[in-house]
Amino acid sequence: MSAIGTDALASVAIFATGDLVAQQMERRLQIARRWIGPLSADRAVAAPVPLVQPRRIASAAGLGFVYGGFMLPSVYQLAEGLFPGVLAKVIVSCSLLSTLGNYFSLLWRRYAQPSPQPGEGLACRLSRCCCTVTAEMPSVLSADLRVWPAYDVITFAVIPPLVRPFATAFVSTAWHTYMAYRAAVPQGDTEHCKIG
Repeated sequence: MSAIGTDALASVAIFATGDLVAQQMERRLQIARRWIGPLSADRAVAAPVPLVQPRRIASAAGLGFVYGGFMLPSVYQLAEGLFPGVLAKVIVSCSLLSTLGNYFSLLWRRYAQPSPQPGEGLACRLSRCCCTVTAEMPSVLSADLRVWPAYDVITFAVIPPLVRPFATAFVSTAWHTYMAYRAAVPQGDTEHCKIG
């Protein structure tokens, strides 16, 4: 199997695992809110919290195939091939993956959420998703820049190219758990993104 095929398969597992962990975090948060919330009569009416959302996991796996199998290796190979210095490689990696990569990942996950708003068409849904993702990007970028530049310095300075996909897989599992959670539990100012 080619290196890209191996990266793609590993990324499918990483992204699906990250989403599964994020779902369990969300589930615990929803259960806690249910018990801390208003009167017990309201608790009985609340919808049950699903243990696992297979469609979301499948979507995360698809994202892993595209992002981790092609986008991530392409950016690392581009940086490795074009620039001799570690700092230049880190700048290329962060400028592409921290911005466009995170936007793409968050948009894919948000668009693939299992419950669109009632009567919402595809174009309207895409517009709403773009608006909420754009509103959240500053905080996602801030979190990204606390993790990935340091990792990229280590990657380009110390980790041999053949080992990088596996090292990146380890860090990516934690990062994509965070991204799955952010996509499912919006935390930015998205109130202005109500369409219709």
